[in-house]
Amino acid sequence: VGFMICLKTCDYFWFGWSILPLAKVKDMTALVKPSKSQKGLIPSWAGGRMPLSSKLAYKLRQKLDNYTRGIITDIEIEHVKPILELQAERSLVPNLNQLLIEKIQTIEGYHLFFYPFVGRAVHEGLSSLIALRLSLSQPITFSIAVNDYGFELLSDTEVDIENAIENGLFSTDNLESDINQSANSNEMAKRKFREIAQISGLLFTGYPGKGKKDRHLQASGSLLFDVFKEHDPDNLLLRQAYHEVFTYQLDEKRMAESLTIINTQEIVIKRPKTPTPFGFPILIDRRREKITSEKLEDIVRKLQIQYIAAQEEV
Repeated sequence: VGFMICLKTCDYFWFGWSILPLAKVKDMTALVKPSKSQKGLIPSWAGGRMPLSSKLAYKLRQKLDNYTRGIITDIEIEHVKPILELQAERSLVPNLNQLLIEKIQTIEGYHLFFYPFVGRAVHEGLSSLIALRLSLSQPITFSIAVNDYGFELLSDTEVDIENAIENGLFSTDNLESDINQSANSNEMAKRKFREIAQISGLLFTGYPGKGKKDRHLQASGSLLFDVFKEHDPDNLLLRQAYHEVFTYQLDEKRMAESLTIINTQEIVIKRPKTPTPFGFPILIDRRREKITSEKLEDIVRKLQIQYIAAQEEV
């Protein structure tokens, strides 16, 4: 449910090895329709949403920074040293003062990999925000995939990322407004409002042993939400719902902090010929949802052979 209410009307997503466009969300039910599209968002489930905390993310960046300065005292870094060496050879291992962006063209299209290293939860918000801002300058559709280390934007059209950065791609100006446009905050707030209305006593949940069904509660809560939004937009309960969405679900504070840090960093854009060790896991997260008859190991092996061959041609 958390993933679904983040979508906007006509957003495409993978479900049951099919790509479906979202028509609308009503009373805890997602209405979709068939599609022949080949690109869509990858659903995120509760079991996979254990993101890096701020402190853990910073510790990870410190370890990578130590590696770039030749300080290898941690056993973890010693174990992944071959991977970091390959990453440095084909692209870059960023230090604390750098943001790495990789531009890659494959048969799938044009890939943009960003590596803020601030955790999956923040990357989900940042990826939608960056995709929105890039789409304002040209008509374009993105497929988005994220993990704890970075996120990928895949499109059929090449993006002038250098120009976008110069024009404030990572700006904190109008952040709340842009987040509102990039995420379906109204649906998020509507779902949160039901909980707030129940706690406040505004929404009757039924007598003991005869509680109302969730769909009935959601319908009543949605009706109250729409009435308050239209006739009493400054209602305290309504404001509380939006506050909780921006504070806890979208994590606006950490997004703003991440953008502020990015604006102090050197932005390094690399153009490797094939996905790098940092980008390959993100690419796999997106691709593994498309195949039904192959194991994940087979998919990874095929991609490795494909990209190794492409690297040798270079």
